[in-house]
Amino acid sequence: MKLCDVGSVEIEPGELTRWQLCATAPAVAVPTPPSENEQFHLDAMRRNGSAGWLALTVELPGSVGIERLTASLRSLLNRHEVLRCHFVSDGDGYRRWRLDADSVGVEPIPGTARDGEAVSAHTLTATCLTQIATACTPFAPLGHYLAAVRRPTSTTVVLAFDHCFVDAYSLAVIASDLVDDLDGASVDRPGSFLDIRACEEAAPDVPADDPRLRKWGDFLATNGWTVPEFPLDLGLGTGETAEVHTEIRTLLDADDAARFDERVRTAGARTYPALLTAVADAVHRSGGPTELPTILPVHTRHTAADRRVVGWLVGNAPIRLSTNVDHDTAVRTNTARLGESLPLAHMGLTPVYSAFADLLRAARQDVFMMSYVDYRRLGLPSTVPVRQISSTRRTDAAQFWFWRDADGIHLRARYPHTVRARHTMTDVLGLVADGLHAGACAPSQLDCG
Repeated sequence: MKLCDVGSVEIEPGELTRWQLCATAPAVAVPTPPSENEQFHLDAMRRNGSAGWLALTVELPGSVGIERLTASLRSLLNRHEVLRCHFVSDGDGYRRWRLDADSVGVEPIPGTARDGEAVSAHTLTATCLTQIATACTPFAPLGHYLAAVRRPTSTTVVLAFDHCFVDAYSLAVIASDLVDDLDGASVDRPGSFLDIRACEEAAPDVPADDPRLRKWGDFLATNGWTVPEFPLDLGLGTGETAEVHTEIRTLLDADDAARFDERVRTAGARTYPALLTAVADAVHRSGGPTELPTILPVHTRHTAADRRVVGWLVGNAPIRLSTNVDHDTAVRTNTARLGESLPLAHMGLTPVYSAFADLLRAARQDVFMMSYVDYRRLGLPSTVPVRQISSTRRTDAAQFWFWRDADGIHLRARYPHTVRARHTMTDVLGLVADGLHAGACAPSQLDCG
């Protein structure tokens, strides 16, 4: 899996076919209300008219037949119930509706756009991105974008969904399901997203003396009762936003990543917190604090069946990252802090808002956050290139998305497109890369400084 954005993705020319989706039976109302993530997203969608989509491209060998693709796409929609759901605004809230399996018509529209030698990759990519932005919505049945670009020797499948229905983990599941199904391999039956939501709704309220709530309170109090902000100058005043700039880097190739893992283990730590420590150290060296507060998006799939579920299943874990002078000590400290932080993601933010709403204040629209996904663990076929594409929008924060695959450790950084932010982030990302490379190449100790 490779992460990219609308500015860096390119789809090679070919014959573009898009699938038209339609309901063949009435949808039924589902009593399970939106999750926190869904609620926030739907509110943003209603305010702004757009709240973001996620897409993937899957590169297949050969010119795959339309009938095979149609059958696999129909199976995908039947398999994952959340892709057959949509929301209807109900006063101040939202009601979820669902189509039953086998109640979805999937019809190819051939010749949606043809290239031959005429349409460039740039034009074809722009066509797909425009269609994605128009198609993806949580407020209509089957508001997805399913397409394929076929050539004599290859096929690119392009699938996009409103963020309300998928997270990054979901895209890996969808890609794996599609490839396995096209190969004729058995595809594991996933658990039920709606069952997971029902369990969340049935969970008892978080009591005021819950230790997790106390830890959230301690984190916020230490941070002046504000949500984490990137502490360096990004060239924006309070209330200002700018278009997103996305930078993608390979930090360590496969060999260096393996050596880095070994150094981290030798230090008695783990790779994820070592990456977080590298950012904290780089920010500190650029004039930031010695303790860096941030939020970690964490997937909340618990069981093996849950790990095949498509849906937005992400919680938020707060953490303060140490930048101790002795780097080994800092990495071990942050490994321990990560272990303490992760359980907080499974509580949800509603109890946090309920307990501390009168104290909380936010000077920025977005939250400074960092994430890590090891796609080697998610069953993606190693011989089939897959890309994740994120929609763009305005922002006032920096966000870091680390990922690991067979080619090494990579980073997608998103931050405001300002001159100051470019200068600041060039320095920070350079220090992150230098620190990780030093850690991978150090002959006798972990040394990311």
